[in-house]
Amino acid sequence: MSENIIKVIATDNELKFLVYQWGASFEVATIMSGNNNLVDVTIPIIVGPYQGRIKLNGVDSGLTGNFPIHLAAGEYSMLALGIDWGGPQDFKFDFNGVSYDSGPSVKGDGLVWYTKPILFTVS
Repeated sequence: MSENIIKVIATDNELKFLVYQWGASFEVATIMSGNNNLVDVTIPIIVGPYQGRIKLNGVDSGLTGNFPIHLAAGEYSMLALGIDWGGPQDFKFDFNGVSYDSGPSVKGDGLVWYTKPILFTVS
């Protein structure tokens, strides 16, 4: 069994995780935060029927916890999308030991950061 774990450590303002494979896509999570609030969210991706996304709002307080998501066994690609509502921005997460970071904060709004497709297998 492969282990697929998203570990989110910064979100300012909104970080979305989408996964896709031939013929289907799934929203894994929407994590909202800002105001320098703590973000320490773990999302294990495990085998099982997809039951919808995880939606967490930490704009007014910190976010911590373990929030499993289920996907059917198979090969997937994942995209992380960083959305800013204006002002500074910050997006950081690890996936299967690889770190992804939006880099230095800049001002802007809308879709301000995204990853290339990240390949993984659920088994």
